[in-house]
Amino acid sequence: MCKWWAPKVAHDAITQCLLLHGQFGYRTDKPIEQRMRDVLGLQIGDGTAQIMKLIIARQSAGRQFAP
Repeated sequence: MCKWWAPKVAHDAITQCLLLHGQFGYRTDKPIEQRMRDVLGLQIGDGTAQIMKLIIARQSAGRQFAP
């Protein structure tokens, strides 16, 4: 569950930072923009959120209840 939850929370936090800083948050010389790219890479590299949720559902409910 942590493999799905941690990148999601990190993405939400960085999105809030970008909204707080406005257009300066998207500048390539600022670390916030780099963190956003890093977190997006984490989300893709660890597997999509849908697959992670399916794995969690199978472990929690059992194979017969989750496709």
